[in-house]
Amino acid sequence: MPGIANSGIEGTLSIFRISSGCPWFSKAKLINEYLETLNPDCISLQYVPYAYDPKGLPFAFLKCLKSVHSKAKWEITAHELWVDPNTNLRHRILSKLQRLIFQRLCLELDPVVVHVTNFWYQLQLRGISINSQVLPLLSNIPFFPLSLPSTKSDSVWRFVFFGSINREWDPEPLFRQIEVARRHYNIKYCHFISIGRIGSYGASLWDSLQSSPYPEFKYIRLGALSVESVSEQLQLADFGISVVPDVLIEKSSSVAAMIAHGLPVIISRLSSGCDYWHNELRRRGNFVLLDSSFVQNLGSSSKYIPINQVDATASRFLDALQLTHSG
Repeated sequence: MPGIANSGIEGTLSIFRISSGCPWFSKAKLINEYLETLNPDCISLQYVPYAYDPKGLPFAFLKCLKSVHSKAKWEITAHELWVDPNTNLRHRILSKLQRLIFQRLCLELDPVVVHVTNFWYQLQLRGISINSQVLPLLSNIPFFPLSLPSTKSDSVWRFVFFGSINREWDPEPLFRQIEVARRHYNIKYCHFISIGRIGSYGASLWDSLQSSPYPEFKYIRLGALSVESVSEQLQLADFGISVVPDVLIEKSSSVAAMIAHGLPVIISRLSSGCDYWHNELRRRGNFVLLDSSFVQNLGSSSKYIPINQVDATASRFLDALQLTHSG
């Protein structure tokens, strides 16, 4: 059943929840009644196709939104767009339908701005003539200051993995280059720390790394930790390591948490034909790409004081709305 809850966070936050079992026509009616009471200036739609339909085809959701009447401007944040059409015939058909639904969604709502979480999605939308802006993903790990000063040795590099490791990632090219960098910069040991749920494949891979050909490497698996402990490990590390493809780096909550804690993030999976994106990542200054300059860049990278992500993203969101209104 729908209901309203209030929470005092710099004012009053009203939450209106509708049961997933409620028919779509009833949802539209309830939404219209609530919007009439609230009278918002802007409605932000957080879009994920599978969140509104188990098969990823939210036609009913689209029809529901067409029945929503409000003078408010719309904003869409697309967290997912459509499946990869190159996987198989089923995904090729599904991808076309999902793309069509999103196009119809933008046509019906006429949003003042469409936000995406990463540059890759922005390119995909550009391919169907939809302009969008990137709104960075927020870290889900708050920064908890260390209770005691760090006693970390300068002769040890600490690398942190956060979250699952899938079978598409090959660790050997990265470890080989880290070994070259270790020797070049006279680092005595390299410690690799895994935090969070690593997955079944990641667990077997981590076990196999214990017989690594690099005797100065140590592999430590900490598993699931409290958010305070995750924050501590991120602060104690020198580098974060991402195992997701470079084009989806902005979509990783693990990477967002590393950046929120001031860690240079190593991107170990580079896609071909993405020179523009790679240059953009280098320009940002908080990524180290596994390319021909990896050893040099690893040695010159250092931790930095992170900005307040929430404030920065909120300002970016509001600026986008204001610019669109004034334009």
